Amino acid sequence: MLRTKRMSQCSNNAKLMDLPVDVLINILLRLPVKSLCCTQCVSKTLLHIVEARSFATLVHLRLRNTASHTVAEVPQILLLTRSRANGNLTTILPSHRYDGNALRKNRQAIVSEFASSRYDYHVDFVFCNLFFFKDSEYGGPCFLFNPLRGEVLFPPTSNIQVPTYRIKKTFIDWYGMGFDNTTNTHKIVRVSGNAQYRLVAQVYVLGTSSWKEVRSVPPCNLGAKDVSAYGDMHWLINLSSEGGQIRIVSFDFKKDEFCWTPPPTLRKPDVSSSWLQLLNLRGSMAIVDVSSGTDIEIWVLRSYEKKEWVRDYYINIEMMVDGPQYLGQLSTSSGEWEHGIFIIEYRVNTINLFFVDIRSDSVKRISIGRGEYTRILSYTGSLISLKNYGYLAEAETGNWKNDFSKKSWQFE
Repeated sequence: MLRTKRMSQCSNNAKLMDLPVDVLINILLRLPVKSLCCTQCVSKTLLHIVEARSFATLVHLRLRNTASHTVAEVPQILLLTRSRANGNLTTILPSHRYDGNALRKNRQAIVSEFASSRYDYHVDFVFCNLFFFKDSEYGGPCFLFNPLRGEVLFPPTSNIQVPTYRIKKTFIDWYGMGFDNTTNTHKIVRVSGNAQYRLVAQVYVLGTSSWKEVRSVPPCNLGAKDVSAYGDMHWLINLSSEGGQIRIVSFDFKKDEFCWTPPPTLRKPDVSSSWLQLLNLRGSMAIVDVSSGTDIEIWVLRSYEKKEWVRDYYINIEMMVDGPQYLGQLSTSSGEWEHGIFIIEYRVNTINLFFVDIRSDSVKRISIGRGEYTRILSYTGSLISLKNYGYLAEAETGNWKNDFSKKSWQFE
């Protein structure tokens, strides 16, 4: 009986492999990323298809085009905890999922640890499932991190001269990442300088050996609130030259140019950006507005080409038991989960997460302990593998609390 079952499975696999490659690829493109990762164990043919850089590009194009989503990717939640151990700064990145009641660690997750005795690394931006770390204190080398595969890649050092402060020989950097669908390449943009001196912009194409300077520079300093959407990078700012009006600066990776993206008509056009959060909601750029203090408005850019914003969600939290008593107490740091968004409230010893369910206009709060530093981020899966773009940093493998696989990197 067991032999018959195995023969039947082999027969089914053989029939699947007998399909023309283009038909097989079309079928695979309808599967979520998690299922695609599992298919690699079925046969060498599927392994080679799914591991191919060209197939990863096709999956990314599918995820970009929200109108043609066959299967929506479920956002994952990542807790970043920092602590000083043996004089080093260590970062642990376990992957979680909110199940409606609590945050659960993914059983298949790879827990990653970074330790550096010299540099102070922070997450600068998130692109799909790639996290970009930079050292904001000492100008150390930046790197990309893929938590799904446990990969670390250091882009090449730029030789382009950037402006510095005259008193302190330092400079400020903004980074962003996007996808150029005219060349099917992933790119990173870097802007250096400050408002008093010349801004310099440069672009790095993943897989190449150097950065190149681009003529286009942003019309003003950028900010810390950014998001990747529609293949481009976007920054939310208050423009002081226009009385603190809210503006969005975007970088078009197809043209390698900065441009303005008109914001929605908010209830307070000169509201401080501290009341707003920019995020990617189901593939579209969205702005979360909590400036009233008693309700949440979510504006979604439905058409990037026509720049059409729609207020898709309005949630009053005054009568909610689990909702925050006053939204002004929140940091307006937020992210996406499977059925909506979450907003974070940082306290001395705890972090409160308010999960907003946009299906039922409800809010549920959960609390987690706070270490020396904890940041909560959301990301979506993709098949992007950093090994296709250069040599990966070597890691030590082991176990974390006897439950999870662990990879560790020791930097300078």
